[in-house]
Amino acid sequence: MTQKVSGHSGGVRVSGRSGDLRVSVIVPAYNAEHFIARTIASALHQEGVDLEVVVVDDGSTDRTKDVVDSLRDPRVRLLAGPNRGVSAARNEGVRASAGEYVAFLDHDDLWEPSKTRRQIEILDRDPRAALVFTQARTVDAGCVDAPGGEIAPAIEDPAAFFAKAYEHLVHWNYIPLSAVMVRRSILRDHEGPFDPRYALSEDWDLWLRIASRLPEGGVAFIPEPLTRYVIQPGRATSRMADLRLEDLAIFERQIRINPWLAAGDPARVRQTRYRLHREAAWWLLAEGRADEARGPLRAALGMRPASPGLWKMAVASVFRRGSS
Repeated sequence: MTQKVSGHSGGVRVSGRSGDLRVSVIVPAYNAEHFIARTIASALHQEGVDLEVVVVDDGSTDRTKDVVDSLRDPRVRLLAGPNRGVSAARNEGVRASAGEYVAFLDHDDLWEPSKTRRQIEILDRDPRAALVFTQARTVDAGCVDAPGGEIAPAIEDPAAFFAKAYEHLVHWNYIPLSAVMVRRSILRDHEGPFDPRYALSEDWDLWLRIASRLPEGGVAFIPEPLTRYVIQPGRATSRMADLRLEDLAIFERQIRINPWLAAGDPARVRQTRYRLHREAAWWLLAEGRADEARGPLRAALGMRPASPGLWKMAVASVFRRGSS
């Protein structure tokens, strides 16, 4: 990708490290002209943090580049290139950035003003912490400032939960991407860092690779909704079948490279494997991909042969033959 606008300004430093750029904010963008300015503004309005915002335009066909250029803020850099997918775009942004800490922000999500400062305080205070994330509040694109909305993740006993952060993460991706800040040092050990083979579950794959190597306390959590996850029409359900297929591949890889997971809690592994196969089959059928649905459906039936719901799906897959 070619760099189109460069430069960053100084600002108020946190913890007195004069001259250090504290945070690089990586924003991949594709056809985001209607909301990219709002997203960038939420990053630039972070309280008391010296940061840069690296926007990677991933082959947009609208006015995304023009909107970013029009901001004319020296803290914002724009990298423009052909469409290569969100993983490659984020990787380009990471490689081009310079901050001590790296935060990821999707092109339509938003941050509360104290979000990055609170995360920096944890990373500065605790050398064990390498990834820190906040809760996220789901909001509709048409009313991002409205109160309410679902808040996730809800974790009743964080101390106990994060003592086994990796084990829980294998079964549930509880980390919202736009809520994350990491030490740059933990990204250097991973190719990418995002795996370009994944277009929908690339974040879960990276969090798993990171968390599997961290000691207890390596994953930190701020139980406050300092991130707003903005739902655009079609964003949540447009590619659910492919999402579940990627989830299956990532889950099975974790079980294969860490066999102690199945040995230590075989029932939980079976339950997650069954759920992922069932959900993949359901979404494939819903998207008219009956031929593809039969593989995960057979696997789910092998684990729950007496399930009436699975047999209904099996019958549906036969009558929908050739529709995929």
